[in-house]
Amino acid sequence: MPVQVRFKAAKAACLLVLAAPWASAGTYYPKPGLFDTSTGYLETELPDGWFRGSAVVARDPKLIYSAGHMLYDNGMWATDYLFYRAYNGRYSPDPANAAAPRGYRYFTSYTNNVDIYGQDSGRAFAYDFTVFYGTSSFGPAAGWWPDGGAVMRSDKQKLIVGYPSRLDYNNARAYYYQYGTGWFANRALQTRGAYHYFKNVTTGGGNSGGPVFAKETNGKYFLGGILVSGSYSTAGIYALNSSSNSMASAALATKSVRADAGNTDSVDLPDASSTYLVRTTTTSGFSENITGLEFSASVSTPRRGDLDVYLQSPSGRIRWVHKQSKEPAADLRIDKADYTAKFRGQAANGVWQLKMRDAVSGNRATFNSFSVSVSASGE
Repeated sequence: MPVQVRFKAAKAACLLVLAAPWASAGTYYPKPGLFDTSTGYLETELPDGWFRGSAVVARDPKLIYSAGHMLYDNGMWATDYLFYRAYNGRYSPDPANAAAPRGYRYFTSYTNNVDIYGQDSGRAFAYDFTVFYGTSSFGPAAGWWPDGGAVMRSDKQKLIVGYPSRLDYNNARAYYYQYGTGWFANRALQTRGAYHYFKNVTTGGGNSGGPVFAKETNGKYFLGGILVSGSYSTAGIYALNSSSNSMASAALATKSVRADAGNTDSVDLPDASSTYLVRTTTTSGFSENITGLEFSASVSTPRRGDLDVYLQSPSGRIRWVHKQSKEPAADLRIDKADYTAKFRGQAANGVWQLKMRDAVSGNRATFNSFSVSVSASGE
């Protein structure tokens, strides 16, 4: 079934100026078409649900660039994300065709400035950049300008590509087609650090994270920045610089580490209990958050329908293992179940808790063991 998503609107770079018509000469507005095969449709899961945006395979086939605000909201970073390279269609893409990056990197200055000054501030936009990384290719990568700011401020031809949900200039629905502004020669104005903006350029909510290309005289074009904000008459970008280039290099060097931990301290569960018995195990040695998790457990019982069991991560996220039911089968045995989707992006270091109760009288249950196998980046 198609994934139902909401769009995370591009943030306003300045007050909206309600002048018209938007399609007049000198205003660069989005047009549909497959403009660039390295650009893709991005979905991320944030506290309020799934959001849509844009991203681009850049510099290396194992890297994807996007905006930081596509993954951060209400003090939390996204735990699930899907990328559809070069998608172009009326209906939402099939998740079976998505690429799932292993993890991502971001600037701590971004979260600090968002928390202090707000997500719509120039201080936040100046660090509004994220790099996803993977173990295999996401597809052909766009070339890049090491000093994107200088190129954005030049008179080179530029192009913004992405997936607006609605078009800023007329509010028409854009579905899931790829859009581009068409080439324009406007010079970007530098506001703060890496944050620049173009006048008389408009895209639409959902375009956040889309690439801003600049063309060489020989016709080849390269990535100069990432779209991070916008209004009906402006487009704000994070321009590539030494900091974002260093982040990408670090992401390429990221190596996955796997740690197994468990508890085999067998114990009988109290019969017909309203409280949970807890068994714990600890994982350590990681420098980044979870990119993969497998779970195993064994509880002996004549009737597993009597059991309530859930796993709690070091950061407090819960994944139900079994809920009380009328199921008559015996024993609860789970072998290497993939719980990555629930815990991806959560803290990898710390105490894991398996909480269990036998909620119905008459059948005694015995905890035998549980284990977690955590993958992330090591120290």
